[in-house]
Amino acid sequence: MRRIYDIAIIGAGPVGSYAAYQLADKGFSVALFDSKKQIGKDVVCSGVIGKKAFQKFDLPAESILNRISVAHLISPFNQRLEYAPGESFAYVVDRSQFDRGLLQQAMKTGVEVRLGRKIDKLSRHERFWELCSGQNRYRAKYVVLCTGVNSDLHRQAGLPRAARFLYGSQIELPGVRPRNTIEIYMGRAFAPGSFGWVIPAGDALRIGVIVSRKGQIWLKKMLARLKYPAPGIENAMQMKPIVYGPIARSAGDRIIALGEAAGQVKTTTGGGIHYGLLSSEIAVERIEKSVDGNADLRDYDVTWRSALASEHDIGFRVRAIAAKVGDQEMEKLFTFVKKHRFWVDLLVPRIDFDFHSNFIYFCIKSFSSFLKILS
Repeated sequence: MRRIYDIAIIGAGPVGSYAAYQLADKGFSVALFDSKKQIGKDVVCSGVIGKKAFQKFDLPAESILNRISVAHLISPFNQRLEYAPGESFAYVVDRSQFDRGLLQQAMKTGVEVRLGRKIDKLSRHERFWELCSGQNRYRAKYVVLCTGVNSDLHRQAGLPRAARFLYGSQIELPGVRPRNTIEIYMGRAFAPGSFGWVIPAGDALRIGVIVSRKGQIWLKKMLARLKYPAPGIENAMQMKPIVYGPIARSAGDRIIALGEAAGQVKTTTGGGIHYGLLSSEIAVERIEKSVDGNADLRDYDVTWRSALASEHDIGFRVRAIAAKVGDQEMEKLFTFVKKHRFWVDLLVPRIDFDFHSNFIYFCIKSFSSFLKILS
């Protein structure tokens, strides 16, 4: 039987590794577990991370493939609206290198990393949690679940599982696009109520969609629109369910869920890295206070929900509205904005890559009458 760690973190993705680094840096003994033997391999992700996140959390700069300074929003019938603020606002990363960089940072602070160890059982004892991986057993005073979309351990932890999901499908293909430009495609023919993307990633393009169901079918439709060859292409497609909205409760008796395991994901785009890293700082602070006897872990649940409440709400609202908007209505909206350029001057200052509520609330208020829908 191993010694009792202060904290055990299950899941060595970006959020788990970053939380482990922060806790070890504060002097706690931390064990970090992951079922994978190689971190960052076969990750399904667009790999676009906001510049502000890189600056705030000091993320691995060596993982950057492209710096994005232009975004094209493309209508169902190929009208374009351009966002070009004059400087980079996001980076495209190599997720393998990105994830490994954060893991190495954790290891340098003394985190004990155990890869290829799937934790398949959790049990609560008076002074500690026991974690079982096959015949191996570990003990920790606190446990942090960073298991992403996998909520198999939630029930054993006394926490609810995620209730709703979106589905992201992506393929990486050779191709040439401006290295500083991402393209966002809208249209019911391939992304009903949602969107697709084309993102430059080094010498390749990441092409994907995020939808409520049948992601690979819709991705194939998008590839057809972009005139990519279809034969055999299905074998290269990847699909990932994405937690859509917070779980009902993310804190229990000396145990919390963090990152996508808690639903700390953008309900607009499905991106989870920034919100997970932000919530990890809240988690670390609350765990530290709980150890000192000055706080209840339920404070963690309240604090991160308050920080992200408006962002989650706007995603739910805008997706409900988008589900009602047809391609013809969307086309009219594009035409209206392009014709009345003063709207651009009103919209652009409200754009924030990671926090969308201010921009989208303004759009809903301004354009709902035009589209003949009520928000």
